[in-house]
Amino acid sequence: MRMRPVFRYTITGKLLTIVAICVAFVVAASGVGIYQIRKIGQEIEFIAEAEVPLTEAIGHVTAHRLEQTALIERLMRLSLSRTLGYSLQEEGGAAKLEGRFLYLGGKITDEFAEASEIAEQGIEMARSQAQIDEFEAVLKTITAIGEEHLEYTERANQVLVQAKLGNPREAEQLLQDVSKKHTAFNMELEALLFRVQALAETAAKSAAVHEKNAIRFTVMISLGAAALSVLLAMWLGRRAIAFPLLDVVNALRRLSRNDFDAELPVNRHDEIGDIGRAFKAFKQHLINVQEQEQVEKRRQAALTREIRLLSELNEWLQSSSSLEELFNMVSRFMTKLLPRSAGAVYVYSNSRDVLDGACSWNGGNLEAHIRPTSCWGLRRGRPYVFGDSEVSFACEHVSPGKEDGVYLCLPILAHGETVGLMHLTPAEDVGEEEFLKDRKLAQMAAEQVSLAIANTRMRDELHNQSIRDPLTGLFNRRHFIELLRNNLERARYNGQSVSLVSIDVDHFKKFNDNHGHDAGDMVLRAVGAVMEQVCEGDQVPCRLGGEEFMVLLPAEKTDEAAEVAEKLRDAVAKVVVRYGEKNLPKITVSCGVAGYPDHGRMPLDLMKSADDALYKSKDGGRNLVTVASCHDDEEPASDLKAMLEDAKSETVSKADETKSDELEPGSKSVNAA
Repeated sequence: MRMRPVFRYTITGKLLTIVAICVAFVVAASGVGIYQIRKIGQEIEFIAEAEVPLTEAIGHVTAHRLEQTALIERLMRLSLSRTLGYSLQEEGGAAKLEGRFLYLGGKITDEFAEASEIAEQGIEMARSQAQIDEFEAVLKTITAIGEEHLEYTERANQVLVQAKLGNPREAEQLLQDVSKKHTAFNMELEALLFRVQALAETAAKSAAVHEKNAIRFTVMISLGAAALSVLLAMWLGRRAIAFPLLDVVNALRRLSRNDFDAELPVNRHDEIGDIGRAFKAFKQHLINVQEQEQVEKRRQAALTREIRLLSELNEWLQSSSSLEELFNMVSRFMTKLLPRSAGAVYVYSNSRDVLDGACSWNGGNLEAHIRPTSCWGLRRGRPYVFGDSEVSFACEHVSPGKEDGVYLCLPILAHGETVGLMHLTPAEDVGEEEFLKDRKLAQMAAEQVSLAIANTRMRDELHNQSIRDPLTGLFNRRHFIELLRNNLERARYNGQSVSLVSIDVDHFKKFNDNHGHDAGDMVLRAVGAVMEQVCEGDQVPCRLGGEEFMVLLPAEKTDEAAEVAEKLRDAVAKVVVRYGEKNLPKITVSCGVAGYPDHGRMPLDLMKSADDALYKSKDGGRNLVTVASCHDDEEPASDLKAMLEDAKSETVSKADETKSDELEPGSKSVNAA
């Protein structure tokens, strides 16, 4: 009888079994790790190819819809201004805005289609029913908002048609009917954007959970291997799975702290390489978003600064008291407001045949005078940019060799009238493209400057009219008394002298009676012209009213004032006035001289002393100069009494001046001359 061979489970077999079991555990552990890695790669690929592009597409749609809403509002404001009248430049701006609005309508439609395609792709790539439901809801919302966009675009086109037809009320009503729904859908679109971002965040968290599960499962299975295979399993697991996953986790954590130096390998042809490539794309997207935010912040900061400087410029210019002070302010503000431009401002002279150089900044070339015909901007009546088109003609006022590049000439307009010119060139080391970016800002600054120049000139003109006699051009009685009071007050403190010369035209009534009032006006103008020629420095001539004149001589004694009065008397006697075809009789004046403090300490007293001396000249035969006599024995009046008399005198003088202005045939005399 044959015996069956006995199966021997030898050490070698055991070792082989252990090795096989260890290999099985290692294979199983590797399979689990690879599965988890593939799952993580699919999650991140889902984020990079579906959720991130969908977020970007919805963000573009949201931004463009908001811009479209702002454009239709600006077009409505322009249509309202159209009924009131507007310039060709504003009409061109409206056409550009309308073109941009129509472009955005088509752009948004394309972006909705793109977002729908991405959402459908996300449904196909979704790994769970929850993700499928979410993306189906997103797709449904995008479709609804896209249909609303088509309706809104159609209504907006109707609004533009009504606005062009000159029906702003109908256009505004149409816009109000659709704006509420459009705003609600905009809010829903923003909420949708947040939902998609939340989906991306949830997917990222899910990937992190899978990472933890992969590490935990790999470690648990590796521990079950035999002692002899532990080192091999640990080495393989740590080298092939643990380290790459830890790198992914660390990179994600660094990226969450805005550390964009984190890197993952992208050259591997496995799941780790897929994760690295998806990580790189996601990181680049975040970098682009952050750079766009920084650019927008810088743009908003620059815009805020420009608006603040324009507001401050307007405030300071309105508070300027003279053109010289105004142009100093313009130079300082333009250095800050237009740092990339070197410029100069020219203003029309009173004769309007030339423009005078007013101010410059940043090294701008400033000519003393330029002709209006030498600038193409002034000749064409609109801003002129040299070098901006294929054919350009240089202005004659530009210095050859110094300003061969691009430059800008801005006519300064105020109240429909050109008051000057702003000439701008690129500053040193500034390119032409950077220079032309400040064109609109320069135009706004020119508008502020133009209004300030016009207001200052108008204020100076009104002030000059209020203190000047319209017939002779000399100071009037009101301004003269104010000057006299100020000089007497100053003389009380510094101890200087103040003198007055009272002047009256001899036999002036005969000129009016024998030759007419026009001849009398010519005599008064001739006497006023002689007084302006003889008076020098601080000497102030004025016309009190009728044929009465007076000269204020600050810091001059009585004898010096008498010499000035003698020069005036002699100069008037030499004047020959021709009226019509004949010469008028010889003109003579009588003068009276009085000085502070010998002949009075208050304006009324000093003027009365000068008039008394004038009357003595009249009594002495006229055409004489008489110095007032001193009254040392008389008791001076008290300061309070003098102030009351001075106030009363000023009131009476104003009434006399008004009466004399009514009696003078000023306009007729000017025409006769």
